[in-house]
Amino acid sequence: MRFLHSADLHIDRSFEGVHLLSEKVKTQLPAINQKIIRNLVDVALEKAVDFVLLAGDTFHQARPSLKVQHDFFAQLQRLGEAQIPVYMIFGNHDYYDPQRYWFAFPENVILFSSEEVQTVQGTTKNGETYAISGFSYQHPWIAENKVTEFPARAAVDYHIGLYHGDQAGERYAPFSISEMKQKGYDYWGLGHIHVPKTLSEQPPILYPGTPQGKTKKEQATGVILADLTPQGSTIERLEVAEIAWQKQVVSLADVTASNAVLPAIIERLKSPRSRLLHLVLTDVQQLPPDWFPAAEKNEWLTYLNERLAQTEPLQVIYALEVEQANEDKIALAVSEDYMLQFLAMYESPEMFADRLSDLLQHPLIQRGITHESFQEEVLQQAKQLLRDDFQWEEQS
Repeated sequence: MRFLHSADLHIDRSFEGVHLLSEKVKTQLPAINQKIIRNLVDVALEKAVDFVLLAGDTFHQARPSLKVQHDFFAQLQRLGEAQIPVYMIFGNHDYYDPQRYWFAFPENVILFSSEEVQTVQGTTKNGETYAISGFSYQHPWIAENKVTEFPARAAVDYHIGLYHGDQAGERYAPFSISEMKQKGYDYWGLGHIHVPKTLSEQPPILYPGTPQGKTKKEQATGVILADLTPQGSTIERLEVAEIAWQKQVVSLADVTASNAVLPAIIERLKSPRSRLLHLVLTDVQQLPPDWFPAAEKNEWLTYLNERLAQTEPLQVIYALEVEQANEDKIALAVSEDYMLQFLAMYESPEMFADRLSDLLQHPLIQRGITHESFQEEVLQQAKQLLRDDFQWEEQS
């Protein structure tokens, strides 16, 4: 039995952290959401799956727009024409209310519309029987552990659990892996976490992650193609993103004149796929000292994005960084023991890191530490140091 498992599409969510765009790009980015649905359906048809699982937060809003609904249903109808069912639950973002939909869901879409766990059964074209158990949010959060409400394994060839929730916290259907395993299911299709994550290999308990990253933190994306057999499972992660968040380093080692920098950058950003870029310029020692006035960064971003908008495929620079030579960096004379003295003042490494990040933004600090890459390096080292210490304390 073969199926496609996707979650956290957040179709109507805008791209975050992307500014200084050309007018052309402003019209292109929203259209990407529609292309993601098409890409997902294309993969399902190409792989000839028996059905598709959508594990919640298909929409970013509880009340999706008329256009978003129309485009989404049109793509699901393509699966219906191929006789491919879609099993869909609703998460904390798109919690279900039937009054919010202006169109009837296509006949091939089976909704889990209640917060009570429901089970539906089906048969593949090859005669294999399966059961799918799941629930939907009808409110922005669910505090209960819903695994306890799932039924025991049905008398079918395969039983799948569909679950939108998080192991940690108290608001999003918290659960434990051990309880899921006790149900004896062949697969648990999860949603809610936006990065791909494997909680168990046997049976597979998996987050596919979001199919399309909408922030710079969502760089690992995709959907899961699962094949279940009596002998076990085969899991393959497939990429369907229309545009990728990437960090690209561009060396200017062979550039010696200021007026040659921008043409060199544009030439070296050519790519076969659409991208949202964090651009890092390195090896700038041969350039004049004043080649890049920091006050002109936004002007550079605007100019580069205007030029890149004239080329295909779509490329957008959302961050620009100049990496100076190592000898230009100023070392912080802070010992490990001295840093760890502050642990008792904070509840977690993340809280301490937030305070450190604020400190690094202070004008007096930035006079001595002017390079963004170095500030980020210091912050990451501090986070890791504190996190390691917390883990050591817990284990001991």
